[in-house]
Amino acid sequence: MAILSLASGLNAHASNDEQRPLDSAVIMDSSGSMKQTDPRQLRKPAAKLFISLLSAEDRASIVSFSSQAWPITFLTQLDTESSINKALQATDRVSHKGVYTNIHAALAKGIELLKESDLKNRDPIIILMSDGQMDVGDAAKSAELRQQILDNLLPQLVEHNIKVYSIAFTEESDQELMQIIAESTDGRYALAASDEVLHKVFSKIFEQAKQPDMLPLHENAFVVDNSIKEITIIANKESEKSQIYLQTPSGDKINSTFKSETLKWFVSSSFDMITIQNPQAGDWKILYSDDDNKAYIVTDVKLRTRFEFNQDSYYPELIISSWFMQNEETEAGQALLENISLELEIEHPDGRVESFPIQEQNAAGQFIIRYKPEMDGFYGAAIIAQSKTFQRQQIFSFSNTMPAAPEPVVEPEPVAEPAPETEAVPETDTSDDEQNENEEDDLAKTLIYFGIANLIILFLGLNGFLIFKYMKNK
Repeated sequence: MAILSLASGLNAHASNDEQRPLDSAVIMDSSGSMKQTDPRQLRKPAAKLFISLLSAEDRASIVSFSSQAWPITFLTQLDTESSINKALQATDRVSHKGVYTNIHAALAKGIELLKESDLKNRDPIIILMSDGQMDVGDAAKSAELRQQILDNLLPQLVEHNIKVYSIAFTEESDQELMQIIAESTDGRYALAASDEVLHKVFSKIFEQAKQPDMLPLHENAFVVDNSIKEITIIANKESEKSQIYLQTPSGDKINSTFKSETLKWFVSSSFDMITIQNPQAGDWKILYSDDDNKAYIVTDVKLRTRFEFNQDSYYPELIISSWFMQNEETEAGQALLENISLELEIEHPDGRVESFPIQEQNAAGQFIIRYKPEMDGFYGAAIIAQSKTFQRQQIFSFSNTMPAAPEPVVEPEPVAEPAPETEAVPETDTSDDEQNENEEDDLAKTLIYFGIANLIILFLGLNGFLIFKYMKNK
């Protein structure tokens, strides 16, 4: 179910040096209920954030759906200012005036747009946003179409290697359906607890789909080095009235009113997106912002990761290799690696976060760490590299299904050989019976002795008679 998969269920994204251009269909719910679930229409700036983060080789399509689904823009390569603006403006044309929520039509249109992408060596994804159940106004027909999604459309998504990232706006959404679709296609499912977090969901989708080069942030501070050509900062607001500032290495504080040809500053009610060309090297800080901010970079020096699986043990082990590249050449043994430290940060399915130092390094300059997941579910992870003047971060995720524990081997207990069968001897009363039996034995012995004595006397008398007769005749 993932790019790399094992029978045990441990799955991870492939190495980020193997990324292909992205084809994305952003499918947005325009049913009337969205007026209540997304009253400020924050799904639109969130979609704009995602589009703005894509690269020139990527393509995007914006699709609106309610009773039916129709593309506002077809797949367009984002390689010019005009094409980018066209995609951004398309999100503004998504309404909340539709009557029904035809998720079947939405997915069918996404398949139609993306079914040839994989054959063209591009990664196809659908981002599906909805706040409701599969509904075309007739309960029986809606149930039939829902089943067709599982029976017909889901196999097509898998066949064409189309990943679905599904976003439910409310708990009343068909979360089960959206989760099945996402997980079956190696995508991700998210429940947006509020419209204010939609941009965070989109930034995570971008990270999972593109695995961009990033900078780690510590208390909203980050370090820019001379190899960084561009940086895009996503700064979350504590409230709609918050104003975001950046503090530069020279100590200046700038905000959205600052004018520069190298700076673009997009303001929304829940976040600001700031893009800076050729940023000044040194220590930067985001001011007056909430947490969970992001810093995506375009750079000549990149942190690269590859994931492999050790299946020698019953519970598979994730082996992560990390190294640095400069202009597509391995940067092992260079001054860049001096005094640098790496760590693996793991976010468990239950939300716990723990870090492990990466100390093993092979002859090729790759940093190696092994991790064995111990829970079911999705894991978030990051490789973080840091020195005083250089920082990098790579974010990835994987899912794990723990195999059933092996049955314990129980040695059979030895069975005693059965004793040979013997005839049962009935118990007898040894009082009167035994006494009578003894008396009979004594009587028999007396008679035998008496008979023997009589025989002896008879023998002697007969012999005496014969002797007497012999002497008389003589």
